[in-house]
Amino acid sequence: MKKFVVFLVIGLVAGSLAWSATIGITVNAAQKLEVTVDAATWTIALDNTGTAIDVPNQGQLTVKSSKASYTVTFTSTNGGTLNNGSYTMPYKVKVDTSSWVAGVATNNLSSYTQLTSAKPIIFQLKTPTAGKTFPIGFNIEAYTDYYVDGAYTDTITISIAQS
Repeated sequence: MKKFVVFLVIGLVAGSLAWSATIGITVNAAQKLEVTVDAATWTIALDNTGTAIDVPNQGQLTVKSSKASYTVTFTSTNGGTLNNGSYTMPYKVKVDTSSWVAGVATNNLSSYTQLTSAKPIIFQLKTPTAGKTFPIGFNIEAYTDYYVDGAYTDTITISIAQS
């Protein structure tokens, strides 16, 4: 009985020397919402023979997002036409997102489309840290009248925003 009391007393003394601590951890992840293109300028030769131009990989769009719901929007300064003074040349673009079907809810540029108004691509998944890259296609349909020679220009703006 004395041994039991001694062990009990030693056990209580040893137990009362134990302690514990807790650490609360908070990590604040930075928001990532970014679009980039591989080239800031496209220079395309038009031989003026009436033949259509179809370049399915004219450029590359890379999207990076830490959000699960976001929209990439394409707009044209000239409403989807290339301008040379008062002369105009309609063109179309497409963005091929077929390599990431699960990540895309809606693609208003899945086929060649003239940018007469803003055209959104709505994404539903965050991207890997390297981003997701998609080909941008460029098209001028076949034509029967010559275009006046010279440089025709437009600017496409690509923006990204949380949905």
